[in-house]
Amino acid sequence: MVLAAGLWLAGPLGVLLTPSHHSYTFTAGYAPLVRPEPTEHARYLIALSLPLLMAFATIVAPRWLPRLSPSRARVAVTSTQALLALLLAACYIAQVRLRYGFLYTHQDGNVFQMRYFTTATIVAAGLLTLAMIAFVRRERLRHAAAALMRDSRARVALGWTLAVIATAVWLLNAVNTDGSLASAPADVPAHLAFTLDETSAVLNGMSPLVDFTAQYGSLWPYATAPLMLVFGKTVLTFSLVMCALTSVALLAIYAVLRRVTRSAIAALLLYLPFLATSLFTLEDLPQARSSLASYGTFPLRYAGPYVLALLTARHIDRDGGPRGIFLLFLVGGLTILNNVEFGVAALGATVAAVVWAGAGRPRSSPRRLLAAAGGGLLAALALVSLLTLLRAGALPQLGRVTDYARLFGMSGYAGMPIPGLLGMHLVIYVTYVAAIVVATVSALGRAPDRLLSGMLAWTGIFGLGSASYYVGRSHPVALKATFSVWALALALLTVVVVRALAAHPRRLPSIAAVATLFGIGVAACSLAQTPTPWSQIDRLRGPFAATETSPSPRPLAPSPDRQTRIFVASLADGPSRFVVKQGAPIAIMLRTGHRVADAYGVRNVSPYTGSDSTPTVERVEVVLDLLAKAGGNTVIVSNAVDAGMFSVLERRGFLLITHHGLDRYDPAVPHSDAVMLPWPDGTSVIKWVDTRHLRADALRR
Repeated sequence: MVLAAGLWLAGPLGVLLTPSHHSYTFTAGYAPLVRPEPTEHARYLIALSLPLLMAFATIVAPRWLPRLSPSRARVAVTSTQALLALLLAACYIAQVRLRYGFLYTHQDGNVFQMRYFTTATIVAAGLLTLAMIAFVRRERLRHAAAALMRDSRARVALGWTLAVIATAVWLLNAVNTDGSLASAPADVPAHLAFTLDETSAVLNGMSPLVDFTAQYGSLWPYATAPLMLVFGKTVLTFSLVMCALTSVALLAIYAVLRRVTRSAIAALLLYLPFLATSLFTLEDLPQARSSLASYGTFPLRYAGPYVLALLTARHIDRDGGPRGIFLLFLVGGLTILNNVEFGVAALGATVAAVVWAGAGRPRSSPRRLLAAAGGGLLAALALVSLLTLLRAGALPQLGRVTDYARLFGMSGYAGMPIPGLLGMHLVIYVTYVAAIVVATVSALGRAPDRLLSGMLAWTGIFGLGSASYYVGRSHPVALKATFSVWALALALLTVVVVRALAAHPRRLPSIAAVATLFGIGVAACSLAQTPTPWSQIDRLRGPFAATETSPSPRPLAPSPDRQTRIFVASLADGPSRFVVKQGAPIAIMLRTGHRVADAYGVRNVSPYTGSDSTPTVERVEVVLDLLAKAGGNTVIVSNAVDAGMFSVLERRGFLLITHHGLDRYDPAVPHSDAVMLPWPDGTSVIKWVDTRHLRADALRR
């Protein structure tokens, strides 16, 4: 039914989901990157209904299904699971054959593949699966394992110690300095520039949710900025803070697994594959690598949801009442205000977990539960409002929470299609569906382990909801950002499978059980990517070697050159006189614009991070309006920026600074006479001046 609906109803539904008008007019250079995908988004929404419909069918089935004989039931189950195995095999073969061309590279003739897991990984995972099954089927080994995994103070301490050490080792490749970025894969400084600049915006006087719109996390910059003030405004400080937050998020999942398994050692055995898959390698160079810890995925998107997952497990385990619901919705509300896509998915998953875990049990008054939930959300909003009032004297603008979601999701900016039905993305989707269905069956069967049922539901719902990140921009690298939740789902399903095999060791494992163990085996093979501490020390200490893509030893650091500083930080006081003034308002539309402004002693009025975050005429106009309101008249941009922005600047009366004075931009000979100063990232910066306000008001205040 869901497959048919996706094929036949997605088109009309996509038309309904497409707004009749929108407020985005993309500049010429960014317009080719706009690819709305209303039909794909509609299919995604339809696909979300599958596990819920299966759960509903499972609930009502005993009332209307005729009773099947055991033999027929076994045939039906075996046939269905055989189809599942064939589907998974087809997905792997399709993924191996996929070719990603122009839609993903934006370059004619440039085609690449993304296998994710090698043939060696598949073989090793198969051997691990056979070993796990053989281990569980042997009674003597089961008893020895049960004795080993029985908790004691020493084993709990050992489990936590090893989990912390493993987490620290895995995060070593995410530690960077201003100097090490020059040798890092290109994606590390490119993405770190955005996340670092969000915190730099707070250091430069901006306030997320008030006069600044964060793309990755709206609340975390408030927490990281004070630490950078104390320990230094460097990439090293920022990366260490990010690694600390990532550690908290990952270890929160270790705590969840420990509650589920009731064993510190068993939790550790599941946590290590989860850890390795969560921090999956993105690009591996001889001198450095990038992983999911190098991006805003960890911790800016995942930290809040994973802490909420731990609180949810604690609430279920302790059978918490309305007070517990209040705390869950308080943290859930803060998570939404930080990042709406992952936050909504996390809070929805928490609601599902509580419902699934409480199936068939006495409940508190619905009115009290709703009041506690509403109170938690209001408390979250009140705390953020108090924060912004104390800092900026204004209430948060809630529209900023969904600003980037609307830009990327509704308009199709930077959109990329899912490469067909079959592939690794479908394997991950099926895993989430399985987690929700198993949780439903366990809840209906009054399984004694309510916590496991609840957390299976949490993982499935959060996985499906957070997958919107990949659906919106289906680049094969973006799929790796979903591996963490997928690995958590596999870990929880493995608990179900191992317990079932241990309870009936003489039975042959089902196809689905084998598939689950094979999945956790694949995740365990990611441990082969573990970075060695000595290699990471060498990386941080290594000498700089200039390359074509990294000409500067400090690609994200503001240039120390005095001429560059004066060029960037000065305001026009007439057609040919420029003045540097502390705290003067300037629109620096670079990825590191707020960090540069803070270093140069001026204030960047742009509410966005760089020109890539201002791809529309409307956003450029917003920046120019704020600049005029603040009394400034200077715009700093890269010479490599979209020329469509220059048209907006000229229409607003801005002229380019050239060697012969202020002049128009000549599209036939780009920047032929412009004053261009080299920038550490390999580009050059140019300067535009508002000729309608040649004498900046800010210089007279």
